[in-house]
Amino acid sequence: MTDAFESIRILDLTQLEQGPSATQVLADFGADVIKIERIGTGEIGRRQFPTLDGGYSPHWSATNRNKRSLSVDLKNPAGRQLILDLAKDADIVASNFRPGVMDKLGLGWDDLSAVNPRIIVAYASGYGQTGPYAQQRGQDLAAQAISGLMALTGSTGGAPTPSGTFMIDYLASMQFAQGMMIALAARERTGRGQVVDSCLLNAAVASHLQEGTTFLTHGQEYPRPTAGIAHAHNTALYGTYECKDGKWLTLIGEFYIPRPWQQCATALGLPEDVVHDPRFQTNEGLLAHTEETTRLIREASLCFVRDELMERYTAEDVLAAPVNEYREVFEDPQVLHNEMVLDAEIPGVGPVKFVGMPVKLSDTPGRLRLLPPTLGEHNDAVLTQAGLDEGAIARLKAAGVVGRERDRQQAGAEPAW
Repeated sequence: MTDAFESIRILDLTQLEQGPSATQVLADFGADVIKIERIGTGEIGRRQFPTLDGGYSPHWSATNRNKRSLSVDLKNPAGRQLILDLAKDADIVASNFRPGVMDKLGLGWDDLSAVNPRIIVAYASGYGQTGPYAQQRGQDLAAQAISGLMALTGSTGGAPTPSGTFMIDYLASMQFAQGMMIALAARERTGRGQVVDSCLLNAAVASHLQEGTTFLTHGQEYPRPTAGIAHAHNTALYGTYECKDGKWLTLIGEFYIPRPWQQCATALGLPEDVVHDPRFQTNEGLLAHTEETTRLIREASLCFVRDELMERYTAEDVLAAPVNEYREVFEDPQVLHNEMVLDAEIPGVGPVKFVGMPVKLSDTPGRLRLLPPTLGEHNDAVLTQAGLDEGAIARLKAAGVVGRERDRQQAGAEPAW
């Protein structure tokens, strides 16, 4: 099988989620991603809680499949030189340290482009490579807060509310991957490498680009909406409601239908005078009577079990969807049909599952080629591929330039997760 990024090689110095999720996208579609890690400990994400027996972290493994691991002492001049040698035949060097760290290691743009003018040096960070916040620690929650995303989320009278997951880490990682892909495409035209600069803050600001553009153009602000309603721009027909059986559904009744209030109210079994109440027949009217219509929908929803109410909405051509509890997500028939659960077996760990690849290609699909690597698992293979013989590899190990994790595992030690 031909993979989309076959023959593309990435030296991956990233850690946690923002960087590793990005390089995994290219790895899933065939790139040879060599994960450069510290000897003995690896990247800090390997220790993310919770861990299974032997130290295996599902959090870490979620972003590090299809990669090879090389453990190197980057503070050793010989370790730095080894990376520069590997960079001569690489396409991308990716990192998500604070700005300036790669330069201090002697592995910044000037150093790498000197040995390979076609190299793409990809930086991910909290706030960008320059600017007043550049040297501050970057983190998902901080980006949600500064960007205004948290201010948009929650309910009127309540506190700003963060996302239930590390949403900006993930969104920024996808933009980081996009930046690397764009740079690869540009190199096909120009023959030159360049710097990719991606950050959490930009991803968070871009996540509300419609609201942001409207504010910048017209000065319209978006306060947090009434409890249960999903967005300040919308009415009671766009929100979440509890049903008689304690389950919840989302009502998306504002869109795609000619008579939103009438169709939703009919599905809810509301009296005819309420169904045809002239105050509720326009979007403006619904917004003016948000509290009353929200109360009507909330009280009526509690008269039906969720499945019955879903059927009633469907009969009126109103879009609604169940709010899956987390345990239900990975049993959902469409999620399973979309192959969003991957099964694998990891030696020493046992059966494991991964969240699948969200983008499907018909001719060059993503696939699980390599399991998440133990620390230094591919030291010998990577160095041999780079042209070093057994003697040279042994000398690097003896000098502490390259880790001996694989040797210890072959001698009977536990896998170094």
